[in-house]
Amino acid sequence: MTACPIHAHTASPRPQRPFRRDQQPGTCKNCMNRLGTDGDRHAHYCPCCGERLSSGCLGTRRGPARCPHCGRIDVGTLAFMPEPDPLAMLLSGSLEPSAEFTASQLARAVFGDQVAFHISWSWQDREMHCGQLSVRGHEIRLRLHRATQVFEAASSCTADQCRGRRWSIVADSAQLLALHTHGPRSATSPCDRCGPTARSRRAV
Repeated sequence: MTACPIHAHTASPRPQRPFRRDQQPGTCKNCMNRLGTDGDRHAHYCPCCGERLSSGCLGTRRGPARCPHCGRIDVGTLAFMPEPDPLAMLLSGSLEPSAEFTASQLARAVFGDQVAFHISWSWQDREMHCGQLSVRGHEIRLRLHRATQVFEAASSCTADQCRGRRWSIVADSAQLLALHTHGPRSATSPCDRCGPTARSRRAV
């Protein structure tokens, strides 16, 4: 049995979810091992204390996995890994900045510090990061395309009874002001609710 650094000189705790061969039939979708087999024991239970892993699968060669008693396990070598130190990673420059921090820094560079201070970033997906510029109850919706680092701002659709939005590229605070006071330019995207792209999605 491989001992982790935590239990190298002390007895391992008794597993709360120990391995059993009488488990209900089933197959792991990651490593394809059936429950209750030796493959299941090697892939899903800690090699130190025998506890069922709380996350990860040692049979996938992708990881790391985690034991609730012994910590992180490298799935390639089955070596126990030290817990990450976020402060050391930050101070050494190896901590990857959050998407919100990146969006805020880009907004400072494009719109200036004062405007960027009033932008709150709410949610993100793989393609864009969305937020709103809010001042005293008034707001402009913004989105940042993560691949191109281009900002877009929303304006209301001009069609009758449509609550959709049209998105316009804004390259600085002057363009954002023009959009806010005079509406979108002619070269703007179609409405995301009643435009041709939205209609084709609803027809599918």
